[in-house]
Formats: sequence, structure tokens, C-alpha cells
Amino acid sequence: MKKIISCILVAALAFSMLSVSASAVKTECNGDCDTCPAIVVPGIGQSNVWALDKNGDYLLDADGERMSCFPAIFDVGSIVLKVLVPALLTLITQHDIGLSNALCGVVMDAFEVNLCDEKGKNTGNIEVEKYLYSVAECSDYEKQQIYNNIPLQAFAEMAGEDHLYYFAYNSFGNNYDTVKELYEYIQMVKEETGHDKVNIVPISMGGSLANALFQYYPQVMDDLNKVVYIVPALNGSTIVGDLYTKNLAFFDTDFLYNGFLEALMDEEEARMIEVIARILPDQVLSSVLKNVADCLVEDVAANITSLWGLCPKEYYPEASAALLGSKPEIKKQTDMFYEAQVNSLDNIQKLVDKGVQVFNIVDYDVPLYLIGNSWNDDNADGVIHLSSTSMGAHSAICGETLGADYQQANTSVNCSDTSHNHISPDNVVDASTGLLPDHTFYFDGQGHEQTARNDAIIALATRLLATDDITDVYSTEDFPQFNGRRDPRDLKNHYIPEAKAVDTSALSADDAKELAEALAEAEAFVNSTACYDGQQEKIETRLENILVKVGAREPKVEEEPSTFFTNLSLWLFDTYGANGFSEMPGLTVVLFFNTIFGAIGSLFGK
Repeated sequence: MKKIISCILVAALAFSMLSVSASAVKTECNGDCDTCPAIVVPGIGQSNVWALDKNGDYLLDADGERMSCFPAIFDVGSIVLKVLVPALLTLITQHDIGLSNALCGVVMDAFEVNLCDEKGKNTGNIEVEKYLYSVAECSDYEKQQIYNNIPLQAFAEMAGEDHLYYFAYNSFGNNYDTVKELYEYIQMVKEETGHDKVNIVPISMGGSLANALFQYYPQVMDDLNKVVYIVPALNGSTIVGDLYTKNLAFFDTDFLYNGFLEALMDEEEARMIEVIARILPDQVLSSVLKNVADCLVEDVAANITSLWGLCPKEYYPEASAALLGSKPEIKKQTDMFYEAQVNSLDNIQKLVDKGVQVFNIVDYDVPLYLIGNSWNDDNADGVIHLSSTSMGAHSAICGETLGADYQQANTSVNCSDTSHNHISPDNVVDASTGLLPDHTFYFDGQGHEQTARNDAIIALATRLLATDDITDVYSTEDFPQFNGRRDPRDLKNHYIPEAKAVDTSALSADDAKELAEALAEAEAFVNSTACYDGQQEKIETRLENILVKVGAREPKVEEEPSTFFTNLSLWLFDTYGANGFSEMPGLTVVLFFNTIFGAIGSLFGK
């Protein structure tokens, strides 16, 4: 009798467990469909992190909007109060009278919400906006945030929003804790969807998290169906490596006054800053910049373990030795990630060997931002160097080619077919040296930060996630291995509708023919996914020209750019190099101030 009762209890318990399990599944398919759920692991700054006050309420700006912690919080009024007096004293004495200390205080205040302690834990009063459920359960606001970052609406339509998840995290948080959360998130998605495997989409910094995920939790490989990388930082970014080793371009004042700022902002604004910066002697300016950089690197960046995840492995030994000698707990964690980074390609190969389908989408031929001196040591997408995103592809630097006599190296064990041509049409990239040449798609001239606006990239990612139609770079002509930069939103939303609205009966035969051909060309482009870099600009220009000619669009009126500060800065550099005004002959300084104050007066007079 006891055995019978025991059997009944066991059966009841098993039934109740099954019931609980079934009730936890939130997908319409109950896990019984051919499309695995997709988890987006976004890049740096693609998760909302809000600043809180001491009561836990959101800090609001002057417009009543929540204040984002990324990349920092700058209070202009506070900055002026802290810097004004030491700046004036430094200007009067032409020596650093507290200016470096004041600016370091500004840096620490601005990054206070992102500071980490000696264990690499964030100490700021913040809230990460997390989505612990599928997009189907997100509010309209949350959906807008997600789709603005990665417009996968087409995937959601094909697979269902209950099959799309977005893993939000603090970009300036603790690397190990974030990866642990990611592993647990994957398990949650499996449970909620009823699927035993998921697809993950590591984007940019998400690629560094994937490195750590496969190293710290190798068992997760059994949970994966596909990994679709998009511009992943698999070996960090040279920019961050230069930051941690303080190999910064603006330390060279010759470069600071003639090239550095122009690459980061409007030229006239950059040249104005160059002129104003000359109020300090060259030596004082260099000292102030280095002191502020030391503060930013040593007191802020050195404690952020997630940022260390973007330090290339070639830079890490030098950087960690210089910065982490007195930070043993942080170094213990960053050493762990360094090992994950060193093993990155081996771990990706293990995924492939286990039958996980791995694809990679990368951009190239856009120089890195001119922040570090290594900005053009490798081809790049503006933010991450190509050898990092592409799993080791060989390339010429931006603006050059591999050479007319170059032969592809074919060093990858993942492409043994020597008939495959993995050299880009522009002879810039040899994809055959990358780990997965048959599964890596390249987009020429596409900038990192505009990747999500390239509809061909989004369409490719959608097809890879929602279907098994594409097995390699040869599967379809719609998505060739080497593709181009594009963002056809203006064509779709403006040019094409305007062209269709034209009354062609009132046009000459030649104009009507040109409008029809230009419109057809534009529509064909919009409806395609294969293009070459620069094609879109030619198509837009042709359609715009005929629209202007027939009176359907106003011609663009290009404002004459102001060149006063540009010409002045160039003259100062050619005449005095990097010297400050106090180091120039006195008469020239008098003439200069008369000129500049007159110019500023006329500007404000307008």
C-alpha cells in the first residue's frame, strides 16, 4: 500500500512539475517551431542606464527628461564654476595654477555615476533599463528603444515578437557579472519559449561579452543554434588599447593644432578651439592635457572591467602592468577576460565543431577615429579595427590596396576550397585569412555607428536568424560576400514618393523619360540588397537633379562655410607651429587680438 501511495505521489509531483513547466512557456508555438528565439546582445551605449538621486528617483535634465549615464553626465554650470578661477589664473600667469586639478575634478564629477570600486563594481546610483521578457511583452516605449538600436521588425514579423529578446546591460559595469547575467538570461529565454536552443546576436561590445560567455560558461555552447555576429569586438578596439596605454594623438601638439579635432567635429568649430587653445603656452597645454588624460585613464577607465574587454590582447600586458599593479582584484578579473580573448577564435571553432552555425557581418574601409596614434595601423569601420571584427582577415590600410600581385593566403582551415576567391573586388581585404571566410560578409565603406541603418545588413541578419536559406556566402546573389554602404531611407521616404507624385503629362518627352528611368533605378536599388560603395549617392543625385529640373523639388542651397577660424588657425600653425600666443612676438599678438575681437564682435552683431 505504501508503494502504491508513493507511486501516486511521485506521479502527482511529476505532473505538477510538467504543469508548471508548461505554464512557464509564453510562446504561441510552445517551443514547437523551426525558428529558435533570438537574443540581441547589443553594443556599448545601446542600453539605457539612468542616473538616480539619493532617494532612488530619476535625475531629470532642464527639459524634464531622464538623465542618461552614457557616456557621462556633464553639468555645464558646475564645470564653469570649478574651472573659471584656475583657468583665469593659468591664463594670467601662463602657468598651470590649479587648472589640471580643476579639470580632473570635472572628469571625476562627470563620470561619478560610472565609477567602479577596487573590485570592479559600479558605485554610481544608477538603474539599467532591462527587458526580462520578450519584445512581445514590451511596452510601446520599450519596443521603440529596442528597434531604434537594431531594427529587427522583419524578424519579429516572421518569427513572432515572442521569439525576440534584448539583453540590456551597463556598458561601464562589471564584465564578469554581466556575462553571468547573460548566461542566466539565455536559460530564462529557453524556459519562457520552450525551445531547447537559442540564437544570439552579439553586436560590437556584445562580441567581447560573447568571448567571455564561451570561456566562463562553455556549457552554453549546447544551448546555441546560431551565433550571428554583427561588427563584433572580438579583439577589442585599437582606440581602447591606445587609451589604456596612453598612446593618444593629442599629446602631440603639432597634431592637436592641425588634424586631430577636424577628424572629430565640424572643421570651423575645431579650428576655433585650436585658436582659443593658444592662450596657453605649448608646454602648459601639453601638461594639462596629459594630467587630465591620466585622471581619465587611471582613476576612471582602469576600474571598469567591461571596458577592459575592449582592450586588444596585444595591448593588455603593457596596459595592465602599468595600471593594475595596485588593483589585484580588478587584475584578477581582467586576466580572466584576457584569457577569454586569447582563446576567442579557438572557442568559436569549438562552436562550429559542435554544429552551431556561426555567421559574421563586418564593415571596412573607414579609418578609426583620430584618438590614438594607431588610428591607421589596420583597416577599420571607424570604431573597431577589421582584424578584430573579422576574426583575423588580412587587409590593406584605409586608402590603399593589397597590391596588384597579391595572392590570397588561404590560411583558414574552414575554407579548404582553393577555387574560392575571398579577395574583395577593391583588392583591400583578403578574407581567406579569417577564421570563417565562407561565413563572413563584408560591407565596404560602412561606418560602425551607422551599421543598423544599412537595410541590407538588417535583411541579411533577419534571413540568417529566421530561416536556414543562407548557409554560406555563396548561397544567394542577394547577399554577396562583399557588399557596400547604404542607407536608403531618404530614397524611400522622400525622393521616390516625390517622383511618383509628378504629373508627367506636363513634362517634355526627354524630362519624362529621364524621370522614369531615374525613378526605376531608385526603386530597383531600394528593392535590392546588393550594392557597391557610392552607388546610392549616384542614384540619389540623378533622381534629385531631374526632380529639381521639373520643379518638384527645391534645389539645395549650400551655405558658404565660414572660413575665418580655419584660415587663422592654419596661418598660426604655418607661422608659429604649436606655440601659444605668449610665445609669439608681441606685435603679432596685439594684431591678432584686434583681429579676433573684431571678428567675434561682427559675428555677435549679426
